[in-house]
Amino acid sequence: MQLIRFCLVIMLAVGSFALAANLPAQAQVQQNVTVDDIAGNYRVRGRNPDGSAYKGSVSIVDVDGVANLKWNVAGRIYKGQGNFIGNVLVVNWGSAHPVIYTVGLDGNLAGTWNDGQASEKLTRQ
Repeated sequence: MQLIRFCLVIMLAVGSFALAANLPAQAQVQQNVTVDDIAGNYRVRGRNPDGSAYKGSVSIVDVDGVANLKWNVAGRIYKGQGNFIGNVLVVNWGSAHPVIYTVGLDGNLAGTWNDGQASEKLTRQ
């Protein structure tokens, strides 16, 4: 089961790279990102699997090269940890499926969660 999950994460990451290749120049993604590059506070805006919108804040902290994320959405706190594969941040947050973000040249992150059925964008504050 772990091998299947790992393969799915890699497939999603490769898909993110393919999508990035088709984006306009201003939306191109950064390459070889580190946690230090993205550490900080962000506004989050997203769409749940049912299509409803949400917003809140996210902090990203570097702890020994691992991204530690803390979301505050609608008064609820969610936490996760992630690592980079190139410019793709894969975050385990206790769900069956990770959050998968791609880092843009503008320093913002765009991602999906719930196996691609939901999305969110992190905008640096």
